[in-house]
Amino acid sequence: KTRTVLRLYERKNMLVRPYVANIDKLVFVMAPVPEPDFLLCDKVIINALALGIDPVVCVNKSDMDGGALKLRVRENYSEIADVIETSAISGDIEEFTKILDGAFVCLAGQSAVGKTSILNALMSFEAGKIGEISEKLKRGKHTTRHSEIFTFGKALIADTSGFSELQLAPMPPYKLAEYYDDFIKFGACRYKGCSHIFESPEDCAVKRAVKNGLLSSERYERYVILYAKTDEAWKNRYD
Repeated sequence: KTRTVLRLYERKNMLVRPYVANIDKLVFVMAPVPEPDFLLCDKVIINALALGIDPVVCVNKSDMDGGALKLRVRENYSEIADVIETSAISGDIEEFTKILDGAFVCLAGQSAVGKTSILNALMSFEAGKIGEISEKLKRGKHTTRHSEIFTFGKALIADTSGFSELQLAPMPPYKLAEYYDDFIKFGACRYKGCSHIFESPEDCAVKRAVKNGLLSSERYERYVILYAKTDEAWKNRYD
């Protein structure tokens, strides 16, 4: 195990972009505490897919809630991204180690979900300071303030500071559904170019799937939110 550190640049509340074209896998880390932001996870996955990066959702601190978050994450993402489980505190990072496989991997997520703790458990040295949880706000405190790249065997791992805001890449709203491969398995909708928003359940396979309990209703509800945001951003793209 050797250490290579590259300071990219200081940044706040957004994904680091300069080296994004070189990333093979983007690992979005979630934990029972702080409160997981599934809408943020959706945005990260969509942006990753748009850039040709394989998304991975990592449930850290998985021993805190009896597996409840892991089950919820699998219900939302198991058909759109690889879902892995870690517990950096207990040193259980086997699934994370397996996804490295000589790839360039970027860790992303909210503050204090344990991104740096996973790295510390993986490396033979302390890769970085570990953040705390604000007892008042139940949110993470920023500890990693710059991005660093570490080597582990043939793999490269980028540790980034926590963020809570992320914009989707500009696109016409009808393109959004292209990044929801889990919608496809429910069959074709009646009308080509179905938005899965304005059509009736009789005409929309996705709405029928939600109605019949075959698709996570919370995932669909977040799709509706992102569709509205994408539509608004596209209409105002020249403002």
